[in-house]
Amino acid sequence: MKKTAAIILAAALILTSLFALAGCGDGNYPVTVANLTIKKAPTAIAVLDPCVADIISYIGYDTTMVGRSDEVDQSYMQVVPSVGSESEPNLSKLISRATEIVFSSDALSDDTKKQIEDQNIQVVRVTFADDAKQLETNYRTLGKILGGAVTGDNKGAQAYSKLFDSMAKLKSSVPAETLYTACYLYLDEHGKLCHTTSGTYGDILLGYTGAVNVAVNIEEPVVDVSTLKVANPNYIFYADDATLKYIKDNKDLSKLDAIKNKKSLLITEAEMTRQGFTALETIRKMIEFMHPELKATPDSASAETTAPAVKATESTGSKSDTKPAETTKPAETKPAEGSTQPATQAATKAESLAEKYKIDLKDLTLKYKDDNDKVKAMQQRLYDLGYVDDKENITGYYGDVTKKAVAEFQKKNGLKENGETADNETLTKMFSSDAVKK
Repeated sequence: MKKTAAIILAAALILTSLFALAGCGDGNYPVTVANLTIKKAPTAIAVLDPCVADIISYIGYDTTMVGRSDEVDQSYMQVVPSVGSESEPNLSKLISRATEIVFSSDALSDDTKKQIEDQNIQVVRVTFADDAKQLETNYRTLGKILGGAVTGDNKGAQAYSKLFDSMAKLKSSVPAETLYTACYLYLDEHGKLCHTTSGTYGDILLGYTGAVNVAVNIEEPVVDVSTLKVANPNYIFYADDATLKYIKDNKDLSKLDAIKNKKSLLITEAEMTRQGFTALETIRKMIEFMHPELKATPDSASAETTAPAVKATESTGSKSDTKPAETTKPAETKPAEGSTQPATQAATKAESLAEKYKIDLKDLTLKYKDDNDKVKAMQQRLYDLGYVDDKENITGYYGDVTKKAVAEFQKKNGLKENGETADNETLTKMFSSDAVKK
């Protein structure tokens, strides 16, 4: 599937080899990518396209993010302040945050691009990588821009390899004796039903679920109803409610086994097009829908996967040797030591911070082995406070690493220590601005 307002650098990797040393002993900067020259390592970037944000975060350069568009809605990036919409960012906010580079998609108009550049802020327009080769190019090119011609290129290449290694580990968790067929369906801008075809990025994701894409040998994205009827996939993944309604309203498609047997699952366009952490989460989500027994077994073969989308990562306790850079977040004002606050005031502050993390604390308690977005928000907060060392443990699964982090937080904040349960008192304190950091 092609994304209408898509991502990733238009420049080919072979064009990024033009760089000079200009006083930089390590050969990293300046670096030239196509017609863009970066003189030094950026320290303040704004990312308007959510797919670019996914990749930058996966490479490990999200520490330089001082702004994001409202469309960059990944939960782990909500601590980065908004600079407006993807198509019309707030120029004054970009200026006030000393932004050096803005990463955008085609959604950014030429006029707006010029207005940004007139403020001596470089704009990198990005396009969507629809195959593995171009995706590698994009990873390495983004790495070069953010980390330099040597260091950044290597970091981008390593992240790309790690992404596909993690995909392969997810696929290896699928029982070898099962072979399902599946498809991904969506409506194009003309309201025609389409499916993810051979050679596309969506086809890559489907392939790593262990299922066979029924459109693998089809080049035309528009669905031929008679062909799909014959293929009769075991599972159908669809982009939105409008797509599902289209299927159910069609007298032939409504009779497909996947529809009759309720073997269809919503996978949004965002989930199907982002190419970093979200890609791994999407593959895991599809695998667990087709193989629900895997969701209940955190020690499955996917446990070795180092990507944050794999819930079993933290149950093994394994972490990388290098701590990833912490995502930029708004400064918090910590009360003076020894000061006290009324419980209602602390709760108000907790709700204020919880809102930034997109978590509702009302009557909320999280427990060991829970697996949901609320756990993921808690893990992000624990990471920001220093109790979770490795960003790759922000998975949504409440495993051993999270249990230890919760217990440490409770002890440090004078709460009853029980790492297996993050009760409402613990969560309220955790998301308050006076939570004690590690």
